[in-house]
Amino acid sequence: MSDVVKNTGKSLHISQDVIARIITNTVSEIDGVCRIAPVMKSPRQIWLKQENFGNIRIGLVDDVLSVTIGVILDENAKAVQVAEEVQEKVKSAVQNMLGLTVAKVNVNVCGIETAAKE
Repeated sequence: MSDVVKNTGKSLHISQDVIARIITNTVSEIDGVCRIAPVMKSPRQIWLKQENFGNIRIGLVDDVLSVTIGVILDENAKAVQVAEEVQEKVKSAVQNMLGLTVAKVNVNVCGIETAAKE
């Protein structure tokens, strides 16, 4: 009698928009971050009516992610501490939710926003 081996290949495709949404939600909860730095929509995004998540770049090589995020900080924020917190929380959120390895999270401080005085 011969053995039959069934090999069913499984794959999971995760849109970069999903990863960007996770990053956006995570960063919005961090004290000292006003928002993710904006970027202009590309003609393709306008044509396809795609959402623009701002200054987030995602690289994927062999199931290992590298992320670069541009942020606007609050004027009273300590940039180094906030950037380190962004790195830790983004890495943790992406790894926990998607099971992907995050090799690095680069944070670019693109600006500072002053709080509106009342």
